[in-house]
Amino acid sequence: MSRSSATSKASRKNQTTIPQRVRKALGIAKGDTLLWTIEGNEVSLKIINRVNVDWNKTSEMSLLEWTPTEEKEIEA
Repeated sequence: MSRSSATSKASRKNQTTIPQRVRKALGIAKGDTLLWTIEGNEVSLKIINRVNVDWNKTSEMSLLEWTPTEEKEIEA
């Protein structure tokens, strides 16, 4: 197993982006659940739930569920 490193900064809201190099190496995708484990001053990251979703089909389905009648009810 090769070792690699990357950096990121915390935002004002203490959020950070997982660097692209790390996302690619681990195959992290939108919707994956990540487990952060703290040991002393080190953190490890593990993917515990990979989401296998075809986002194109998901958006098509949500459009199929929408009807103009629903919009008129919302406006009223």
